[in-house]
Amino acid sequence: MTKEEILQKSREDNGGKDIEDLETQKTAATVAYFSSLGLCALVSVLSWIFTRRVSVQTWMIFFGMISVAFFVKFIKLKKRHELFVALGYFVIFVLLTVLFIFELTGKLGGTTAAGA
Repeated sequence: MTKEEILQKSREDNGGKDIEDLETQKTAATVAYFSSLGLCALVSVLSWIFTRRVSVQTWMIFFGMISVAFFVKFIKLKKRHELFVALGYFVIFVLLTVLFIFELTGKLGGTTAAGA
């Protein structure tokens, strides 16, 4: 096999993408994950400093994003571990969503959106 034939076979096996493309996407996803984690932590710290409350919305979005990522990994890889991790993150997402709704409606002892 020539070098071009090997590269062509590799592209066919990897959905038309080079190994370099796949590695770049993997690195980008990892950087995006840790960046979003850092941004959520920063927003929470700033929120705590200025309001003495932690931003539930930020973590709600973060855990929703992670649960979707692990559900996609489960669908693609068919590994039960990925499903259990996805379900764990999804439960956290649902709990944070309920907390957020309680905050919006004022049932948590805070101010309502209309009263703010």
